[in-house]
Amino acid sequence: MTSISSAPDAAATARAFHALFAEISACGATPGGGITRLCASAEDGQARRLFANSTREAGADILVDGVGNQFAIFPLADGPGAPLVMLGSHLDSQPKAGRFDGTYGVVAAAAIGAALMRARRAGETFGADFCAVNWTGEEGARFRPSLLGSGAYAGARRIEEALSSRDDAGITLREALDGIGFLGTDRPPPLPACYLELHVEQGLVLEKAKASIGIVTRNWGAAKIDVVFTGEQAHTGPTPMPRRRDALLAAAYLIAEVREIAERWPGRFHSSVGRILVEPNSPNVVPARVELSVELRSADNALLTDAALMAEAAITEAAERAGVVAAIPGRTLRPIRSLPEAVCDLVAACAEETSLRSLRMDTVAGHDAISLLGQCPTGIVFVPSVGGIAHNEAELTRPADLEAGLSVGLLAAWRLCRAGGSPERALLFRRPNDAFGGER
Repeated sequence: MTSISSAPDAAATARAFHALFAEISACGATPGGGITRLCASAEDGQARRLFANSTREAGADILVDGVGNQFAIFPLADGPGAPLVMLGSHLDSQPKAGRFDGTYGVVAAAAIGAALMRARRAGETFGADFCAVNWTGEEGARFRPSLLGSGAYAGARRIEEALSSRDDAGITLREALDGIGFLGTDRPPPLPACYLELHVEQGLVLEKAKASIGIVTRNWGAAKIDVVFTGEQAHTGPTPMPRRRDALLAAAYLIAEVREIAERWPGRFHSSVGRILVEPNSPNVVPARVELSVELRSADNALLTDAALMAEAAITEAAERAGVVAAIPGRTLRPIRSLPEAVCDLVAACAEETSLRSLRMDTVAGHDAISLLGQCPTGIVFVPSVGGIAHNEAELTRPADLEAGLSVGLLAAWRLCRAGGSPERALLFRRPNDAFGGER
């Protein structure tokens, strides 16, 4: 095995992480201790500038592409055209969300890039450059679908299509990004030799297993269906009940049925209706139009296919029962896929070298890494979420767990950049016992 000659200071890396994390957590902070930082909002713009300033000061070159993705590239290798190792996540959030979802991965990537750059200046040699990335619009809370920026980067959707996405107020992503100064024109970097994403688990698996590091080996599939019910606006008082064409009634029928579908396969299937818009949304008016978003998730492809057919049949039945018209303006399917073994093995080796217990597991939630899966070697590293709470102001990951993930990410990035981005070659590198702050 090849020994690493020197290593960045893990303590300094952790200090830098906590300082930037605290600054960014103030952007869109809520009284309940969480954040509301919707994609391309003023608060998102503040967080983006902090990320850019921090990485630029650490020696990175900043690129902003056509959908607002931010790439902080640390030139570690000698000469142009070097492979790229990329780590990152997203800074946008759900409304009244937790501070850790997405932000952890972006800030960790920034701190790791700065650490590697310090090592480069101290004389270390690398075979790949490093990129810390902040993807635009992962959550889908303001602009839909989710995974907008990473999907555009990976070629899953056209840039113009992404920029034309509108929020509930009719504002396009193009207009919103331009308004905060992040409608970029830079050509994005090429696909990385390897992509890693550090993320809080958002579930209970690690906490129950008393493990510090989750190594994602597979993602659950997700089918998402946008539904519109159109009825007729009427007075809630004198309009006879048989004459009413209540769009909200149809939505109520569908919402109940979507839950019933999940109950058929306990523990194997998740469903939800998490978004609903009612027009005109007045107490004295029968609703004329309702938009809602149906989500179905499973680790079984056959089950997911059957459930999607059931959901579409339920949409038709709900419309007929309420006497309204149903339309499905959009469908998306995220297939079930496995993550590359070589990347999982590398993360496991890094966890072992830092004396951290790891566990191989699924991800039920979607992440930007899934957009790059199949495009390049890709990995997702989880750290525990207290109580499994996510998309909630009470979301929490303890500092020791944040630092544990940071140490694994730092070692993995170090190995990858030394190995020209190859996870297979990176497995051949080891570090001395006193590197990265010593044994845990």
